[in-house]
Amino acid sequence: MKNIILSQGEKKEKIHLNDLLKKISADHESVTTVLKELQEEHLIGWTKENVIYFVGKTYKLGSIKINDKGFGFVKEFNSDDEDFFVPPNALHGAITSDEVIFTVQKENDDRFKATIEDITLRSKTSLVGEIVKSKDGRFLDFIPNEPGFKNYRIVMVNLKDYTLKEDLILKVKLLDVRDRKLFVRIQKVIGDANKAIDRIISIAYEYDIKPEFNKLTIENANEVAKPIDYNDFKIKRRLANSLVDKNLVTIDGVDSKDLDDAIYVEKIQGGYKLIVAIADVSYYVTPFSPLDNTALFRGNSVYLANKVIPMLPEKLSNGVCSLNPNEEKLCMVAEIDFDLNGKVISKKVYESIMVSKARLTYKEVNELYKNNQSTRSKEIIEMLMTAKELHQIIDNERSKRGAIEFEIAEPKIILDKDSNVIEIAKRDRGISEKLIENFMVSANECVASVIFNKELPFLYRNHDVPKEENLIEWHSILRALGINVKLSDLDKINPKTIKDALQQIEEQIKDSTERDVINVTLLKFMEKAAYELENIGHFGLASNCYTHFTSPIRRYSDLIVHRYLKQYLVDKDLRDFKLEQNEKFVLKACSIINDTEKKAVSAEREVNKVCMAEYMQSKIGQEFEGIIAAVLKFGIFVQLDNCVEGLIHISELPEFTFDDKTSIMVNKQNKIFRLGQKIKIKVKNADVKKRIIDFVLA
Repeated sequence: MKNIILSQGEKKEKIHLNDLLKKISADHESVTTVLKELQEEHLIGWTKENVIYFVGKTYKLGSIKINDKGFGFVKEFNSDDEDFFVPPNALHGAITSDEVIFTVQKENDDRFKATIEDITLRSKTSLVGEIVKSKDGRFLDFIPNEPGFKNYRIVMVNLKDYTLKEDLILKVKLLDVRDRKLFVRIQKVIGDANKAIDRIISIAYEYDIKPEFNKLTIENANEVAKPIDYNDFKIKRRLANSLVDKNLVTIDGVDSKDLDDAIYVEKIQGGYKLIVAIADVSYYVTPFSPLDNTALFRGNSVYLANKVIPMLPEKLSNGVCSLNPNEEKLCMVAEIDFDLNGKVISKKVYESIMVSKARLTYKEVNELYKNNQSTRSKEIIEMLMTAKELHQIIDNERSKRGAIEFEIAEPKIILDKDSNVIEIAKRDRGISEKLIENFMVSANECVASVIFNKELPFLYRNHDVPKEENLIEWHSILRALGINVKLSDLDKINPKTIKDALQQIEEQIKDSTERDVINVTLLKFMEKAAYELENIGHFGLASNCYTHFTSPIRRYSDLIVHRYLKQYLVDKDLRDFKLEQNEKFVLKACSIINDTEKKAVSAEREVNKVCMAEYMQSKIGQEFEGIIAAVLKFGIFVQLDNCVEGLIHISELPEFTFDDKTSIMVNKQNKIFRLGQKIKIKVKNADVKKRIIDFVLA
């Protein structure tokens, strides 16, 4: 039927659904099902008025971004070409992030201009912003936080229902766009723009991260959060693989409440056995349930300073699913046997029941490894010491095969009981953090390879090999910094030698903060990791086959993986139509969760900026030593020891000019500022609203 529908586009490039149904001898449901598929493939645009545009010669389909100055750029979905310019008078009611139908015309100066013809999808339904006084002081205006909306006059239709004042943060619902006016309805007063904690919530809303759950999801959580029913055959079949007698423990941060993973290690003939038991969320969250729909569109839990916005309601995330100590819990297990060199001898994946014998913290385990002392039982201490041995063997093996390892400094933001930012420090990572990371990577590899070898539809966590031109540019930056990586030109474009270059940086740069900011430059030239249907391996981990299995409480990707493990390995359901459904679902889900992951990272970054600005407000006028983290045309970013970053604007450097070939600032006396250089600064300004910190030279 696809071809029949598309053939209509050859006669008429746009058509109403009613007219299309008259021309095709098929029922309404069949036609709309195919139209949805064509829409997902970007072969048609389908508006809410049921006008169907056939994408091709005349009409194109894309997404628009609008500048604060009033013009826009539209990016075509079916092409990698550059964006098309859209003048203000050709927007026709479109707003930033709309999916639009557009046409392209060539101007007299040979440049192309786009005109928006229709809107097929408005994904942006609400805005977050704050109340400010108008320039003449007579009115209170709503100013959105997001770029692309500041050039509209915003009309709040229910203004009389609220008592508004300056600096309030609001969430508003978008109603209509007419003549550069946005009509909105106030939905919620979030809080005070001058308080970091209220700004944290507003940033969540800004990135479409919802702090609250809807009624249906909460009801579904209450319904499924029941004690284990041993009469259920899905529970009974686990008893043959029960782990309740094993000394499994959880190791997490002191504040963690959603305990996803537990570990157990023992010595065996010629090596070690690692058991990684993961909370069996898929038992409670069933496909297409309210919980499942909510989890899919949230994609992941988000951690914003001291605020956790969970993927699942607390009844599950901190309760029935969480591997709390001394409670029987359902779990999925990756069991792996290693030889004494860290090579995998055997592996299996199964469902089970477990009891965590202790809720340990990273700090507690690090102190055991450092001082050889603990208040825990002899059995648990012995197990942890065996786990440390295996961790060191795996770490060594992973290092030999080329896994890229370097520490990226992360800020730890500490708030008091009133949510004021009282300290920002660099987050410490000890042996226990690395041990858990190594064991989780091993479990993820085990699960991915088991299914990959069966050639079944699955979800993989891919990380592509960096491009040659990116590696050449990275090495030229290292050379400009005076770092001699001692590699041939061929080695410099070989991704396998990145580890050698990082080793040279470690040997030549002794200051850890300087080394951190130089190492971070590599991330800019690496490909981004993503969830995908086809396995291409994980370059950064030097892994041929990788997935995410170990965090189903806080990542939807892992929940999908658990479901398919049960379907393929436990139920052995390999019916063709089921495999086809899985393939389609993975493609759809990957698109959603890759996007939610980006939103979470962006929100976390913005929250860090807010908290850092609040913290530095009390430090204005004080001097600090920092490291130059970036040199750009408009100024120099300087990072302090505690990861706080601020900008010395180019206007504060009147004698300096930017050299874009070497990415340095230089003056006539050949004084330079370069990446990784130590520098003394003074704090000039810190603005919570604008999320910026300004430094000047001390």
